[in-house]
This record gives sequence, structure tokens and C-alpha cells, in this order.
Amino acid sequence: MLQRFYETLSTLRARWTRFTESPMGAWVRTGLRWLFVGGIVAYLAYELTTIGWGEVARALPVTPWFYVLLLLMYGTLPLTEAVLYGTAWGAQYRDLLPVLFRKRVLNNDVLGYSGEAYFYLWARRETNLGTGTVLRTVKDNVVISSVASTSVAFGLLAVFFLTGQIELLRQYLPSEAYTLGAGVAVLIILVSAVVAFRRSILSLPSSLLGLFAAGHFVRFVLNNGLQVTQWAVVIPEVSAGTWITLLALYIVIQQVPFVPSRGLVFMSAGVGLSGPLQIPEAPLASMLLAQSLLDRGLNFLVYTGTTAAEAVGDDVEELDDLSIPEEMG
Repeated sequence: MLQRFYETLSTLRARWTRFTESPMGAWVRTGLRWLFVGGIVAYLAYELTTIGWGEVARALPVTPWFYVLLLLMYGTLPLTEAVLYGTAWGAQYRDLLPVLFRKRVLNNDVLGYSGEAYFYLWARRETNLGTGTVLRTVKDNVVISSVASTSVAFGLLAVFFLTGQIELLRQYLPSEAYTLGAGVAVLIILVSAVVAFRRSILSLPSSLLGLFAAGHFVRFVLNNGLQVTQWAVVIPEVSAGTWITLLALYIVIQQVPFVPSRGLVFMSAGVGLSGPLQIPEAPLASMLLAQSLLDRGLNFLVYTGTTAAEAVGDDVEELDDLSIPEEMG
């Protein structure tokens, strides 16, 4: 019975792989992705029409700090990964920044982890590093980033409970203690599994793994702190606990893999929660809309700009002599 199930599953997987690699499969995947994005956009248009487009336009952020913080958050991940990959491979940080900015664009606007695939192919083409070395480094970075972000996320959820904002979700949970206990248990199991099976799961030297963990932990805390600060400077009358609640939703959406256009998904969910959270609907909608549109605009400029710059520039010779150190001193 079980063997037949596995055989059926393997057959379906093989058929699905053949279909997705065919021209028709590529067309269907593209169509589904655009259908999903179109559905989100249509829902947002309905929400904004209900609020009133004029009221939304009048509520656009006027404080310059909103835009300063947006730029800081935009560059946090590429800058962090430039330091991490540059240290791991012995590469100049500036040589990695353009492709890492494009990786961010692909992950955010196309599909989760599509940026990792793009970066892997770029590193194989542009550096002297072997397939295994590049694959192991990218894989370790993804695993450590996930563990670091999950750890901070559960810490935030603990604050979420302590601030009393969990009352909004009480009807969906069996009990606060049970839910928090289950979450902590999952976190402990996840971290313990990575630690216990480090040699099987992770491949980089211990010193580099520590650097990657510290870098992603600091980056995650900094980026989410900047996010709450940005919201607070635009709508200062809302309490910190309420922003933490919205941040929890933001983190959940960011952590779900293979979700296209996360900004649009979060915007639609955030506007839907404005009533229960007692956040002014029009200012919140306009703020999230401005953030989403500006992020997409930056994505377009960054992707086209860095691609064009690399197309007309010279090959970077420093990327032809990279390696991973056994240990860091």
C-alpha cells in the first residue's frame, strides 16, 4: 500500500516536472502568477475605492523620515549578504552588491527563493568557485537566515502575547499557553535539529557559520525595528503594541516561502485588519500603498540599473580567485 503510494507520487512528480518544463507549462505558471497578482491588485482597488481615493491621496506620508527609512530597509539585506558572502569567499563586497540587489528584487517581486537560484547561477558563471562550493554556501546562508529569523519571530510573538494584542486572535486559538508552548517547542526542535545535525545540514566552517548567524540576527532585528519606526513616524497616535501586532503579520507573510508579491499580500491583509487594530484606515492604506509602489519602483530601477552597468562594464578579475577558508582567525 505504502509502496504503491510512493510510486504514484513519483509518477505524478515526474509528470509535473515534464509539464512545467514544457512551453505550455511555462505559460500556465506565468499565467497563474499574474492571475494571483491581478487578484490581489483587484482586491486592493476595491478596498481603496471603499475608503475613497481622494482620502487616500490626502493621507500619503509627508514626513521625509518615511522615505529615508524605506531606503535604509531596502538596502539592509543586500548589504548584509555582501559582507557575509564576501567574507566567506574572499570577494570584494562591492563586486557582490549588484547581483545581491537583483536577488532581493527576484525574491520579493517574482517568487520566493528565485533570487537564490539566480545568485547560484551567477556565481557559477562569474567566479572560479565550483558547483558544490557555491551550492553549499547558498544553502547554509538560507538555513541560517531561516533559523535566525524564526528565533526573532518567536521572540516577537512572545511580546505579542505580553502586550495583550493576542486578544484579536483568541477566537482562533485553543488557549494562549498551549499556542505559545507549541510555538516554543517548534523553535526548540528547529534550533536543536540544526545544532545536532550541523555536520549533515551545514557545510561551512564553524567560524563562518557563527558570522552568518550573527549577521542575519542583527539584520533581522534592525530591519524590523526600522519598519516599526517607519509606521510610527507616519501615524504616531497608534500604540507600539498595535504596531507590533501588525509587524507579527508582516513577519509571517515574509517567512512563507514561494509567495509572489509579498508586499501586495501584506498590504491587503493589513488594510483588512485596520478596523480590529483600530488604526486609521486611510492613512494606513496610503502608507502601505506608498511603500509597496516605491519598493516596486526601486526594484525596477535597481534591477535595470545594475544589469545595464554590468553589461557595459568590464569583467571583475577579483572574482577569479575566490575560495572558502578552512577557519577564520
